[in-house]
Amino acid sequence: MPLRGLSDRRGSTKQVVRRATRADASQILELVTPYAAQGLMLPRTLDQIASRIDNYVVAADASGRVLACAALEEYSPSLAEVSSVAVSPSHHGKGLGTQVVLGVERLARARDIEEVFALSLTDNFFLSLGYTPCTVARYPEKLARYDSLSKAGVEIIPKRCFQKVLDKTWSAPRLVENTEATNRRRRIAG
Repeated sequence: MPLRGLSDRRGSTKQVVRRATRADASQILELVTPYAAQGLMLPRTLDQIASRIDNYVVAADASGRVLACAALEEYSPSLAEVSSVAVSPSHHGKGLGTQVVLGVERLARARDIEEVFALSLTDNFFLSLGYTPCTVARYPEKLARYDSLSKAGVEIIPKRCFQKVLDKTWSAPRLVENTEATNRRRRIAG
């Protein structure tokens, strides 16, 4: 069952945000592999994705092609990470990243998870979704995972950490404007 349909200006549904299925695993791998190769996310194998497919949310087009994904990585009954957030480069800027993260948050709420965190190289995306900056040291579970991956030869790129305490009900995220763009508009207008 779809979590949410995304519509174009004429009202016809172009994409649907839904829980991932086993048939989506290879497309998710194709989507996340270039980001992992750039060090923007941790590498995943097809087996890892397939074994955790119930934790993934995807945005897919009408033909079923996966355009964006995100996953819920549970650390305890009350804590999880929003991970593997990836959007097809041809669909950047269309809100699909936001939609899959909100889908993962709904999944976390359904599992009674109270707090989620995310690691990112950019601030505005998670800030716009109501996350607050924090330190990754708050999550020893993640630090332990990083330590074991480092020992296995995986390069870990430092990222900023953001956390969010989930309400029991869903509400629309607030918008955070890019301060650089805001200042530029003010200089032009002023």
